[in-house]
Amino acid sequence: MLIDAGPRDRRSVQSTPNYGLIYRSRRLDRDLAIAGAIRMISHVQSSCPDTDFVAKLIELAPDGRATLSMDGVTRAMYRGPSGEPLHLIPGQVERLTVHFGDIYYTFRAGYRIEVDLTSGNFPRRARNNDSSHAILVADDDDDICIAINTIHHDEPTPSFVELPMLTGR
Repeated sequence: MLIDAGPRDRRSVQSTPNYGLIYRSRRLDRDLAIAGAIRMISHVQSSCPDTDFVAKLIELAPDGRATLSMDGVTRAMYRGPSGEPLHLIPGQVERLTVHFGDIYYTFRAGYRIEVDLTSGNFPRRARNNDSSHAILVADDDDDICIAINTIHHDEPTPSFVELPMLTGR
């Protein structure tokens, strides 16, 4: 990958049309340390048989800088435990988990925690043409679909992020 290493301000990416959803906490009164496995559980629906769901954990500075802490991606058609392709049914709500991996990180007092949910993160992650083909490089222009995705937040179909917080700090 031809991406420079290190933390980078994400605001220019976030300002692109149709970027996705951005969730922000209130300003933290004190430092907040997290450690362990991070995951986002969402109830989603899509207009396409496949799409990606990319969740990003971001530290938002008081001056507006948005720095990526970590991210995770789930290709929707591989959301099941078997690893076998399972296409989305357009309009049907499905439970989907995005695993970020493990982290030990301290969000600083005065900052905010931000979670972004998008359907892509190119060039960091390979793009998904939303076509449901297992081998995307075989897709031509007619195979590319534009997914319209919905994230549910109601009581029977909640969406949330699990952040294991360290206590006593």
